[in-house]
Amino acid sequence: MGDWLNTFPTVGAQTLRALARYPDRIAFHWPGGSLSYRGAADMIGRFQSIFMNLGAQPGTRVALLTANRAETWCAGVAAQLSRFGISWLHPLGSLDDQIDQIEDSGAEILVIDADSFSQRGGELATRAQGLRHIFTLGRADYGVDLLAAAEAGGTATAREFANADDIAVLNYTGGTTGKSKGALRYHRQVAGFASAILADFEIPDSPRYLTVAPISHVAGTKVLPTLIRGGTVHMLKGFDPEAVLRTIERERINFTL
Repeated sequence: MGDWLNTFPTVGAQTLRALARYPDRIAFHWPGGSLSYRGAADMIGRFQSIFMNLGAQPGTRVALLTANRAETWCAGVAAQLSRFGISWLHPLGSLDDQIDQIEDSGAEILVIDADSFSQRGGELATRAQGLRHIFTLGRADYGVDLLAAAEAGGTATAREFANADDIAVLNYTGGTTGKSKGALRYHRQVAGFASAILADFEIPDSPRYLTVAPISHVAGTKVLPTLIRGGTVHMLKGFDPEAVLRTIERERINFTL
């Protein structure tokens, strides 16, 4: 059993295989834009090059605060490929809760969706202890614009450096029974998630997935299964009934969360 777990491809490897399989298809679509499978692979490679050049050690934690956004998902994959562990901050969490998560997880890198969380990101960058590198997706008065740095850095091919014993993700509980607690998972534990979802959930053969709930939580677990089947992930940044219904009709959505 142990040998099988060591040879099962990591989440990052599965992602790169899926993106290479359907290069010309649309991987992500959102109001006003889209990103192809080839474009997602290119973005992941550029982000990974930036992360690898930081000189951070394997196991370094990366905290991410984002609305539903393809670029942040790509940043998370790039971090995992680089042997970093990712920790998604709850987009509706309080400042104190997010600071607690950053500090409890030991995060040294923070990635902020500046379009949606510029002010909160600045507060986290100022108050959270232990952060060494701050990246923003879009311009802000703090940190390094990851998108601009990726554009300036040029093309880089994404590579899988993680192994089964590396930390993949550090999720936090909702805190319903007290203070949120971290749940640490290694690549050997999360490698089979996508296969299990494809086996046990009624994922359509040609998925057109609308994610309305935060991809930082359970909605994000359906992204890779959708890509493995060559589908498109449609993203909205919150629940607006009219926007959801319009998107379902226009894009012929066949499953949503």
